[in-house]
Amino acid sequence: MRILIADDNPMWIKVLQTNTAAWGFQPVCANDGEEALEIIARSDSPRIAILDWQMPKVEGIEVCRRIKSDAERPYTYVVLLTSRDSKEDIVSGLDAGADDYLTKPVDLDVLKLRLSAARRIVEAIPPKGWSRPRVDGYEVKHVLGRGAFSTVWEAVHVASGRPTALKILRVDLASEKVFERFAREIRVMQELDHPYLAKIYDSRIDSSMGYYAMDLIRGGTLYQYIHDHKLPAVRIIRMIAQVCEGLQHAHDRGIVHRDMKLSNVMVTKSGMPKVVDFGLGKSMFKTPKEDLLQTLDGSVIGTPLFMSPEQARGEANSLDQRSDIYSTAILLYILLLKKHPHAISPQNREATIKEIAHGPVRPPREVKANFSSALERILLKALHPLREERYQRAGDFAADLNEFLEQRANRDSGYAKRQGAKPEKAE
Repeated sequence: MRILIADDNPMWIKVLQTNTAAWGFQPVCANDGEEALEIIARSDSPRIAILDWQMPKVEGIEVCRRIKSDAERPYTYVVLLTSRDSKEDIVSGLDAGADDYLTKPVDLDVLKLRLSAARRIVEAIPPKGWSRPRVDGYEVKHVLGRGAFSTVWEAVHVASGRPTALKILRVDLASEKVFERFAREIRVMQELDHPYLAKIYDSRIDSSMGYYAMDLIRGGTLYQYIHDHKLPAVRIIRMIAQVCEGLQHAHDRGIVHRDMKLSNVMVTKSGMPKVVDFGLGKSMFKTPKEDLLQTLDGSVIGTPLFMSPEQARGEANSLDQRSDIYSTAILLYILLLKKHPHAISPQNREATIKEIAHGPVRPPREVKANFSSALERILLKALHPLREERYQRAGDFAADLNEFLEQRANRDSGYAKRQGAKPEKAE
């Protein structure tokens, strides 16, 4: 079986290459992350990868994230190697989708055992994707997306004929922590019932099967929908306001999403946004013991580009609704300005986290001189580094966005009347 070894240290390349070959693997080597991505892109790419975390050009953790986010790619087992050994870094690596994590200097006996297990897992998963599962009451169609431990399938609920998205857990591969996170995601989403939040209709989790059935949303992600339909700014603002209304419903029930990002907002064909994937969702009303258990599963949690400063600082125990507000404001900023509010390094997770934790936000009018000053004030309030100075409720953020749109519509209507023309709609 072929195995990718990516490390910028020639000594480690030699050690790993020699030993994996002795263990019956066929090593393919890369000296940096960019070369590793080129190898991964080939049709015959290895299905086991050993990636050094810190490499030039593209970090190993970013290579891992790209491997795991590619729904069309056959399942690939990823081992991250690093000198980092803090609990937060281990969690960050696993949160990026890594299947295993070893610190340098590597114990070669341990690595041999881990790779033997990896080989068995990879051989058990068909190279063209996971076999179609059987779920009572559903006709399973085809894969919509795939992760290390779960797959999302398009399906039809037989009794009602309703198109459904089935998220199915690989119980044969899932650890106790993965089970708990999946069960938590189900519990969180069962509490929610709002037009701008994806809704669970059915679920099951036990030793033989884990799944939940939810709305099948065909319009694509928020970014895809906006790009495909070339939506004007007023429509984008309206949709983000609706997202905030959905989040307020979750917050009222004590639930914080903690991973608001472009791919976690889907849009129906009719243009209705729906927040999905509460897999990192956390109750604001947990007991301290429950909080600790969740924190151990992810101190620096969420997607770096959309983190709030407190998330980036690893303050997992104190995250509340204001963190979701910050992340949602980043979405709006990016969608309107095509820039990130922080001077981030997309290829460097560590630098990105540090910048968001402590760096300033670029005012929108510095990016685009004719940007609305009123909308800038709203965005900067939502993006305030101090939680106490932000919007305290997502509903208030939504209300100010809607008021801005109403004032704009009234202004445009008055201008059109003065010109003797029919006013354009604000949407």
